[in-house]
Amino acid sequence: MNEMVEACKAFVADDPNLTVYEVLRLLRILEGETTIGGIACKMEVLSVMAALGFLYYKGMLKVNSERLTVGLTSKVEWDVKSLVELEIRGTVYSFPRAESLEDTLRKRDMGIIYEFSQLPINRDSLMRKFAFMQSFQDVDGKEMIFIGDDDFLSVTCSLLGRPRRVVVVDLDERLLEGIRELSEKYGLEIETYKHNLVHPLPEELQGSFDTFCTDSPHCLGGILLFVSRGVSALKRGIETTGYFVFQTVNEPLLMTFETRQRLLKLIINDMNGVIQGMLPASIKYTTPRNEDEKLMALFLEATRRPNLEEYYKHVEEALKPSSKFIEFYPKFSMEASMITRLVFKDPKPLIEGEYDKKAEEKYGPIYSWTIIEQHAAKEK
Repeated sequence: MNEMVEACKAFVADDPNLTVYEVLRLLRILEGETTIGGIACKMEVLSVMAALGFLYYKGMLKVNSERLTVGLTSKVEWDVKSLVELEIRGTVYSFPRAESLEDTLRKRDMGIIYEFSQLPINRDSLMRKFAFMQSFQDVDGKEMIFIGDDDFLSVTCSLLGRPRRVVVVDLDERLLEGIRELSEKYGLEIETYKHNLVHPLPEELQGSFDTFCTDSPHCLGGILLFVSRGVSALKRGIETTGYFVFQTVNEPLLMTFETRQRLLKLIINDMNGVIQGMLPASIKYTTPRNEDEKLMALFLEATRRPNLEEYYKHVEEALKPSSKFIEFYPKFSMEASMITRLVFKDPKPLIEGEYDKKAEEKYGPIYSWTIIEQHAAKEK
């Protein structure tokens, strides 16, 4: 194991998460069949690619170019003293409406709009998120609002729980139409609003809900805006809750330690929120097939090189920013994100009016890809 880590460090010297522990997590994932984009660990993309190259040149990695997957050629003999199983698995449900849930997953597969930072979570993450919310009794009997919902979590909560009222606010009419079709088909009575969150929520939605849920773009401006809109929708005078998602490892452009520190301070001190629950490494996103195709093509081309050093040189050059799909920007962590539960008694949105140029200067762009484009422009 140490040999593998040291070999990878010869190419990626500055990734603090390139450790034996994270390599063990990677090997655990590779015991099954996975796309490269489906790997969830704290290591950067370059480190993961270096590790895959090491395994490939050692004859330990099998590749299925048709299925776009990789996996170990044989099972690993685990030393239980050296491995802590970190993957948090959702409860195995026997759903009476299992077919309707699969129907929901099929319906949301409509192609993402990069400019909206869309990226739905995978099935396990969807179940885990619902179970986490339900465990705090934040679904049944509650009036819920979803600030953006490319995951169709609103439908999942309506199918598997018993919320009193469900409202979805989103800018993508395709998504809203899909939710309306499922709502009508299964008698869910979900309300939908097409709305640009740059503007405050409609008056009739403000101060009306027990629970808000959002999975915003993973940058300071995006999280603060989406959470602020959720907070504005909460009832006053009673205890209410909100859920948001963010990265827990340092990323050089979007979520440094200082950015996370500032984010949480603003939510606690300025919005009057209290953190009362976190589920680390709990959310993994569904990689668009075209992005998995790009990663597999890059990997296969790199493995034509005669040795690991030439392999890594090719990967490093090929992974230059070329896509708005930010998870595969070379220096980004591939770790799963964390669900965070907030509790409010006197909720106060940080951003109450328009998200204008003044707000952007203070908190940054709303969408993650904007930050990537700005950074890429500076490097040229």
